[in-house]
Amino acid sequence: MDVAKRLFGAFFVGGCLGLACQLFASLWRMALGADSAYAVPAALVSLGVAGGVLYVAGLYQKIEKVGFFGAALPFSGLVSAVAGQYLDGEKEGGPRRGVAKGLGIFLYVLGLGSLVAAAAGAVFFLSL
Repeated sequence: MDVAKRLFGAFFVGGCLGLACQLFASLWRMALGADSAYAVPAALVSLGVAGGVLYVAGLYQKIEKVGFFGAALPFSGLVSAVAGQYLDGEKEGGPRRGVAKGLGIFLYVLGLGSLVAAAAGAVFFLSL
């Protein structure tokens, strides 16, 4: 019974979060135009902001307890890491320290990801 409960929770939460993703994308397409090149990036930024707000407010952690892997769909990952680092930094030294720690993890992941992507691109290019 526990497995069925976890599967239902993951399916339900994942579906609700997927619906929220689609809502953001549709709203930005309506606001910017259906063929706007900025609609998808704006939707992604909106998802990131919503994920950060939910995480800092302590709501996302509750959603994860119910949704398990279904909660990993749009908001987890970098946004949760940045928000978590912000909260840790804020406890240590106030908002400035929180922003510094959050920005630090963001730049670290972005920089490391860029290096890995460049290395993979170079390997692929040289193998042709």
